[in-house]
Amino acid sequence: MKNFKPTQLALLVGALCGAPALWAQTAPTDVGRIAVESPAGGTSTGLIVQEESPKARSSVSKAHLETLNPSSNPYQAIELLPGVNTFSQDATGLFGGGLRVRGANSDQMGFTINGAPVNDSGSFTVYPQEYSDTENLCEVFVTQGSTDTEAPHVGASGGNVGMVTCAPADKFRVRVSQSLGNLNYSKSFVRVDTGKFANDTAKAYISYSKAAVDKFKGPGKADKEHIDFGADFKPNDSIFLSTSFLYNKALNNNIRALTYAQIAASGGRLDNSATPPVHLTPVNGTAQIEAVPADNYYEFNVNPFKNYLWTGKAEYKASKDISLSAEPYFWYGFGTGGQELTTLAESNASNKVAGGVRDINGDGDALDTVMVYRGSVTRTYRPGITLKSNVHYDNHNILAGYWYERARHIQTQPAVRIDNFGNAADRWLEDEASFLRLQNGSIYQGRDQVTVSTGSSLFVQDSITLMQDKLNLQLGLRNSEIKRDFNNFSNQGTGQGADYAVSKTYSKTLPSLGARFTLDAQQQVFANLAQNMKAPGNFSYGSLMTGGTVVNGVLTGATQRNPAVEMETSTNLDLGYRFANEAWTFSGSVYYIDFQNRIASAYDQVSGIKTDYNVGDVKTKGFELESGYKFNANWSMYGSLAYTDSKMQSDLRTSATAYEASAGKQMPDTPEWLSGLRLSYNSSSWYGNVDAKFTGKSYSTLVNDESVDANTLVNLTVGYRFANIGFFKNPSIQLNVSNLFNEDYVRINSGSGSQFTTRALTSATLGAGSSPAYFVGAPRFSAVTFRSDF
Repeated sequence: MKNFKPTQLALLVGALCGAPALWAQTAPTDVGRIAVESPAGGTSTGLIVQEESPKARSSVSKAHLETLNPSSNPYQAIELLPGVNTFSQDATGLFGGGLRVRGANSDQMGFTINGAPVNDSGSFTVYPQEYSDTENLCEVFVTQGSTDTEAPHVGASGGNVGMVTCAPADKFRVRVSQSLGNLNYSKSFVRVDTGKFANDTAKAYISYSKAAVDKFKGPGKADKEHIDFGADFKPNDSIFLSTSFLYNKALNNNIRALTYAQIAASGGRLDNSATPPVHLTPVNGTAQIEAVPADNYYEFNVNPFKNYLWTGKAEYKASKDISLSAEPYFWYGFGTGGQELTTLAESNASNKVAGGVRDINGDGDALDTVMVYRGSVTRTYRPGITLKSNVHYDNHNILAGYWYERARHIQTQPAVRIDNFGNAADRWLEDEASFLRLQNGSIYQGRDQVTVSTGSSLFVQDSITLMQDKLNLQLGLRNSEIKRDFNNFSNQGTGQGADYAVSKTYSKTLPSLGARFTLDAQQQVFANLAQNMKAPGNFSYGSLMTGGTVVNGVLTGATQRNPAVEMETSTNLDLGYRFANEAWTFSGSVYYIDFQNRIASAYDQVSGIKTDYNVGDVKTKGFELESGYKFNANWSMYGSLAYTDSKMQSDLRTSATAYEASAGKQMPDTPEWLSGLRLSYNSSSWYGNVDAKFTGKSYSTLVNDESVDANTLVNLTVGYRFANIGFFKNPSIQLNVSNLFNEDYVRINSGSGSQFTTRALTSATLGAGSSPAYFVGAPRFSAVTFRSDF
């Protein structure tokens, strides 16, 4: 391994993680047992549980989630786990962020809430701020490298992440919390649990939250409303029904990402402008040519989004050995985002699609280029269902089932007028009456596309116990398929002035083999070999028309290219060891992942176009360790340590004759070293923890010619539980401080997908394309939360 230089924090974590190997030689073997129903003391931090799966898996529990700032998103919840590399655009989590696990990006990980997939159905991207209230989560888990056999994914080549909401409480309860902090931060949360009713067969809850915070640099804020609902119904021992519903509505001003050159020239606090752009005075018969100001106006750099998700589950236990279940879901999402301020040129000519854009500024001519508010709108309707049967026969536990969904992904790009006071006619781009029109009366669209993605998976898994339950073999097989029916409709977008369609099907049979062997009451070893797949995103089908001319408003003579991106696959091998006794819980694994045709979206400095590439084969290897130790009734510690070597195996081909020197280079945004550490205290009144996360040096481009320095961030939580006072039950107060030592750092802006710059901008390419952009890390942030039940 080259540059094998762990930090002092990594060495400390390594010592914590390595100690169980010595402890196991001396500790009595009849103490403790690896079983979920009897947790060991080492799990008291809530950052490690005693896993039973024959594959690498890490989880956080309610004990950890309750110590977070209440507005934290799921990325922040798992940031200390081994192999997990996360970044949040701000301290609260309301602006979102990025995630990588073993170098695999979030769009290579399958994300679920209560078993329902929530990755974008078109591009597989993930928006963590949209999914949950932390107060309602009981578990977040990560399977590093291997996707679960029954997981409802066709875009998960790097593993999966699951969020599980808490069931309704058995007794009536009203829970209220209020958080206040720096930057006008506020989050109000209330949850009402009905307790059991209908002869103790049913229970339900509903919660509402409202959160807001100002940006830590520049004008603007994040504003979010969220509703969760859940209900369980169990009329008898054979039937169990449950349902959940979430609604999320958010409107955020974007935080500006900067290049190193911009940071050097203007500082890391450079952001979007508070000054609205002003139109030129319209004059009939004279062309007014407007230009977007260099400093983008913050109110036109926004991310409005709303979504809801309904999930259900019906489970029937036919006998003690046979159960059947159906798990339907429906996702709806609508939103836009990014830099919405642009210019449009009016026209009334036969060589423009549909004659061109009508008069925008009201001067009666079609000669002007005018600033408008235009955004890329996505509307998604996504129903699906998973059917499962579970049969226990002799020493076999057989899981078999079928997953199916049909997602309709509608992507448009309308535009509306703006005034001179920073107002857009329709900020959400929902009201067609306000949309700009073409000369033939149709709506102007910068893009107009519909993708129907039909996904399915037929799966079976047999878990076999042998040698008096010491050996467990897990044999899995699934056939996953996605068919994409893409339709582009004639619009004003570049290269998309004609109707065309693409239909592509991607499928693969994916086997898995896992084994777990119990050495004694405290120790087990495991191994897992699994294949995964990821289909290309639907953006691969855009802008496929080349050439041609517009005659009488219609594009003719154009040629349709074939999509160039192929399906990505991976083969993952894990070898691991687990240990648990009354005080210590440990898990460690070494792994090897072979990616074939790995997909990355890169900005080509020469062509000036962002394009999906198959960057060829990527081989990733490393190790992951995590350990929890309980010193006594009050004090405990957790540590994680990971090493990742992820190398591209060939030069990147960008055209028939052009290559980029990527062979042997580390995948971008993939630090070799990651480590996390928590020291925790808990008593009947006082509680708290100090967390430290080290993120090693990483590269920003596919050819590794620009990098991000290593950093260590420290967070603090201190809380106090009061005695019951009148109507106040279990009242508490909690202080959360993020980035305690005000560390200066940056993280690459890779969007919410695998997006990188091919190579850094140099004097030789000055003026062509752009350099990698970075988010400046959020400074120290403090918030106080008051909680109580009633």
